[in-house]
Amino acid sequence: MPTAGGSRSTERAHVDVVFVGKAYLGGRFEEVAVAVEGGAIAAVTKPALAPCGENTIVLGPKQLLLPGMVDLHVHMREPGLEHKEDWRTGSMAAAKGGVTCVFDMPNNVPPANTCVRLREKVARALSKSIVDFGVYAGCSDEPEALKPCADLFFGFKLYPEDLYSSRAQPTFELAAELGKPVVVHPEDPSLFRSAPTHSEARPPEAELAAVDHALRLAQSTGAWLHLTHVTAKPALERIPAAKTRLSVTFDVTPHHMLLNDSLYRGPLAGIAKVNPPLRGEEHRAAVYAAVRGGAVDAVVTDHAPHALAEKLSEDPPPGFPGLELGLHLLLKEVLEGRLPLSAIDLYSSKPARLAGLRKGAIAPGFDADLVIVELAEWRVKGSELVSKAKYTPFEGWLMRTRTVATYVRGRCVYREGEFTAEGGGRLAAPGC
Repeated sequence: MPTAGGSRSTERAHVDVVFVGKAYLGGRFEEVAVAVEGGAIAAVTKPALAPCGENTIVLGPKQLLLPGMVDLHVHMREPGLEHKEDWRTGSMAAAKGGVTCVFDMPNNVPPANTCVRLREKVARALSKSIVDFGVYAGCSDEPEALKPCADLFFGFKLYPEDLYSSRAQPTFELAAELGKPVVVHPEDPSLFRSAPTHSEARPPEAELAAVDHALRLAQSTGAWLHLTHVTAKPALERIPAAKTRLSVTFDVTPHHMLLNDSLYRGPLAGIAKVNPPLRGEEHRAAVYAAVRGGAVDAVVTDHAPHALAEKLSEDPPPGFPGLELGLHLLLKEVLEGRLPLSAIDLYSSKPARLAGLRKGAIAPGFDADLVIVELAEWRVKGSELVSKAKYTPFEGWLMRTRTVATYVRGRCVYREGEFTAEGGGRLAAPGC
């Protein structure tokens, strides 16, 4: 590089690793060098100006460098339900799917709604997870008792039964005091009914009623309301006006974008059962349009694994794995021309920003959470998932990209089918 006297130095700065190739930067791909030092991105330069690295990784002609994905809604199941998933297998699924930070829901057994239980969960995650993570606190009869461990959890989670209980108001009030979000699963249980299909049993009206109820609580307390896995067209139409006067954000899932309730009338009915349910085509199209138009604040997978025997039973539990497919489903839509390239931001920089993290973008000062993907076709097979849950409603779908390698803070945790790290994930905290 030029020196003060105008001559060219014979040496360059040394860093730990330099990645060279096409990288996703602010909505476009550019041929760059990404320098990593001490677990953070030190520089993004033209390849010719890259510092020297102890290790240089040159991407192939069909490979792309992406920021690590950030998933705000997963269920790692540990503690209490390890036969479905645990922090080791769940984080492996995340790494294989290009996800470098996950936020885990509190519906463990027992629920993660006390400081003692939250500390136990975080300790288990620290010992097993190969990706970074955050956790939510569950609804409690004594929410004030969570104040001493407020630094452990990102926000509160209210399920439908919580939202309509006496615990909801004090939870919203405490969230407002602490400056944390209240993540709400918006469905009104009083509007559930007996019906031939799962989607009819939990109708769109139940979602809209719950959205309105949650908005009233947000208005009365001033709390930040985050509506998760929104599925119904009327709810999607209601939220934008609320955003102009309240602190409201929301997310959607790939399965509600891409699948409709026709699956409930076929052989995958039990596998595809999820709450909120897959809906009719009008609602699916509305979710997709919200993603395409950039109206949503984040995309989440709601990774919710169960044992296969449970899903094949007469009364299957709701949910299915998603961490290994979420990114590649988005990229499929981008590569086939149905979504803009910026849809990647909904699963990376935008959720990271909501969580207050320096993740989800390839930029100096951000964590070196990086993913190498390759343009390659393959068909989804549930039996080949890393998750303990060996099934998916996307069985047989043709994907256009695959994960080659995943790095968490510069440390390779996954490469070509091998997981090269044991534990090492950290609790993600705002500002980090």
